[in-house]
Amino acid sequence: MSLSGVLFWGIYQTTQVQNELVSVERLLDYCDLEPEAQWEIEGKTPNTEWPEHGIISYENVSLQYSECEAPVLKNLTFCIKGSEKVGIVGRTGAGKSSLVSSLFRLIESSGDIRIDSHNTKELGLHDIRGRLSIIPQNPVLFSTSVRINLDPYKQASDEKLWTILEEVQLL
Repeated sequence: MSLSGVLFWGIYQTTQVQNELVSVERLLDYCDLEPEAQWEIEGKTPNTEWPEHGIISYENVSLQYSECEAPVLKNLTFCIKGSEKVGIVGRTGAGKSSLVSSLFRLIESSGDIRIDSHNTKELGLHDIRGRLSIIPQNPVLFSTSVRINLDPYKQASDEKLWTILEEVQLL
């Protein structure tokens, strides 16, 4: 009976050591990551109304996740006019998420991505990511108030939120 207890304890300790070593390995991998671009670029901040028209243009954009892999997006060129509604569809691996990743500069791409004639490479990440949004396929509401779900950073007034709710006919 004591042999099975010792065997159990040995296996338990072995798995604990393995879990701890995996944590150390992940930490070391995170230390080797290349830093992102600047969060804010002085003198390159767009006005407070940007993006005003919502014109998005991609000019010869290519994106690859690592140097040893083939590009996921290859010389992509298109223009979405302001107020156009565009749905991106495709099978798994078609590049839908890569397209969004390039727009938010989660992964740096080659070529030019412009929003209302501002080249996104010349803007800070805070300006891009703070002013663009995505409507996810599976909507998620956090278990707090509706106001916090709509404006988690408390940047909009109550009147503006009420107006938006009326415009989308949720009232």
